[in-house]
Formats: sequence, structure tokens, C-alpha cells
Amino acid sequence: MRFEKLEIAIAGAGIGGLSLAAMLASRGAKVVIYDQMAAPQPVGSGFVLQPTGATVLSHMGLLDKAAARGAVINRMHGKLAGSNRTVLEIGYGKARHGIAIQRVALFDILLKAAVSAGVTFETSSKAVDMTGGERPTIVLEGGRVTPPADLAIDGMGANSPIGHIASKELGYGALWATVPWPEDGPFHPHELEQRYFRASRMAGVLPVGTARDGASKMATFFWSLRNQDIDAWRNSGRDVWIAEVAKMWPETVPFAEIAEPVHARYRHHTRKPIAGRRLLRIGDAWHATSPQLGQGANMALLDAASLITALERSATIEDALDLHLRQRRLHIWLYQTLSLVMTPFYQSDSKILPVIRDIAIAPTTQLPLMRQLISRLVTGEFLDPVKRIGFDQRVD
Repeated sequence: MRFEKLEIAIAGAGIGGLSLAAMLASRGAKVVIYDQMAAPQPVGSGFVLQPTGATVLSHMGLLDKAAARGAVINRMHGKLAGSNRTVLEIGYGKARHGIAIQRVALFDILLKAAVSAGVTFETSSKAVDMTGGERPTIVLEGGRVTPPADLAIDGMGANSPIGHIASKELGYGALWATVPWPEDGPFHPHELEQRYFRASRMAGVLPVGTARDGASKMATFFWSLRNQDIDAWRNSGRDVWIAEVAKMWPETVPFAEIAEPVHARYRHHTRKPIAGRRLLRIGDAWHATSPQLGQGANMALLDAASLITALERSATIEDALDLHLRQRRLHIWLYQTLSLVMTPFYQSDSKILPVIRDIAIAPTTQLPLMRQLISRLVTGEFLDPVKRIGFDQRVD
């Protein structure tokens, strides 16, 4: 398929939308991104760019820029609060690692790539619906309809209003804050460290590098919280929270003292990827989960890359969409299922599941074969999604 003849409309300037737009435009397509913000801007804190997502960025020529701003992550290490007992230890293996990066840093890199490739942005343009057909359109708030395109993409995340159906909001969310990284502090510069109290409380520290060249190094500090308790948390005041933090993980008190946390809610759903004729969902608009397996941004990058290879290999858009879904469905199904099963062991009100986690699951993960399997699951490489989308041998 000739990209020079394609006109693509994308709703949402998130990681999936920006990466897809940049790859399409760099191949000659005419791409317009419609975003509700007055200016494109990121939402969220830090995350780990896994080898899967890193491969996509590598083919875009952006991995070196991301690595320069991020922090190398070699291990994920979780302990029980108070006892110092390890119940989660996952390494990447030889010559493998993740890159922890601030969302604002990756957003900046992708935005510049999209602008450089010729992507057009329509800001203050909130999509509320889409109309499918040979030439689909996006309906914006206020009734304005976008010019017809060859393909329209919903990249607006888990709360997308396009063909909205009720999805399950998980009982637990989290407080997220970006704080200065303590160079001489007690935290490992190449690890995601976590502490657990049963499954009802989880805290974590992740080094996430710099937001921009020359900026100070930062960390992401997160604290799980039931969504129904957020108002009580706000009303009780910072001192009460700091006391709770001190009891669970004293070394993180300096983070709590200066944090300006944002409350994040999570949903679990797998919507139909095709919302209408030539209307496609990508990223969390298609498949949303809790952050326990850390795959959200990486999955969005894989979705974008998969659509690119499908378009390259197909004669029609319909054929491309069929191929894209074949390339992505099994991998998405696996991680949606794993997230649904595993999340209650780490974030729930259950008193039994965390005991099973600590007594049965944790020791099992230390067995050599299980360590290798768990590592591939956490890095997103199980079922080899990069090979499935045809990015394993590509040199762009």
C-alpha cells in the first residue's frame, strides 16, 4: 500500500497516537491528530520501557534519545513491609534491561518526531464520536466534524468516549508523584523497589532519569490506595499520610514530605478493536489493565508498529486491519488475562491471596526455569510480539 495516498485522522495525542502518527507521516501519509488539550501534553508519571517498546523506538530512530533521558533497570525487587522478606525478584537476564523514563520525556521525544515528520495537530478538539465508512470522520465536541479520512484511530485511552461501553473500574488506584532522585540515598539506581502490606498497600520507588537534557534526575514514588478512600486521604492531611508511610517504609518519608501526588484510577477492559468501518482502537482504548505488569505504554507502541507493518503488507485498508488484528490479538489476550488473574494478589482487600503469594508463588519464582519464564512475561516478550508484527528483522 502506498502511504503517500493515505489520509489518517487520530483522536488523542498519547504515546500510541504520537508514535503511530510519526511512523505514518515519515512514510508519506497525511496525518492529523485531534486532541482535547489546548496544547499537546502528557498524562501520567514514570514507567518502564520494556524491550518490546524499546524495539519499536529503535526502528523509529528514537531509542538513543529515550535511553539518554531514562534510567537502566536491571531488576524488580519487592519486600514485605517490616520483615524485609523478599517476595518478588525479577531480573532481565544477560544483556537485557528496561529503561525507566518519565512520561513527559518520552512524550517530548515522540512529539518532536511527529512534528518533524509533518503531522498536523488540531488542539482544543475533543473527540466525542466517530462515523465509520469508506471515508470515516471524527465528531468533535460542539458538533464539528473533521474532514473525511481513509482511516480514523481512537487513541484516547481507557476513558475514550468512542462507542463507550461500561468497563470495570478496579477497586484500587494509586497516588503517583515525581520527586528528586536522592543520589546518596538508600535506593538502588537500577531497580524498581516495592514494599507490600498484604495486598491492601503497595509502595514503590522507580528511578526515571531526566525530563529533558540537563535536568535533574528524578524518581517516581507511588502509593496504592482504594478509590473509595481518596476523599478520606485528602481530608486527613499530609501528616497522617507521612505517618503511614513512615510505618510501612521509613526511607520513603522524604518523598512523601515533598510529593504532589496525582490520584490515578485504573480500568480493566478489552473492547472491540474495530469500532466501525475503518475505525480502529489502539492502546488503552482497546485494552486497558492495571499497571501491575507494566505493559500499557509498551502495548500502545506495539499496536502502532503492528498497524504500520500491516499497512505495508496489504493491498487494502480492510486487509491491513485484518492482518493487524491477527498480529496483536493473542499477545493482548494473554496479558489481559494475566493482569486480571494476578492483580488481586497485589492490590485487593483479600487476606488469603497475599498469603498464597508470599508462601507459594514467591518461592516458585526463584526456580531457574520459572525465573526465566517470569522475566519474559514481565518484559512483555512472551509469545514474541516483536516477531509477530514483523519488527524483528526490520531496519528502517
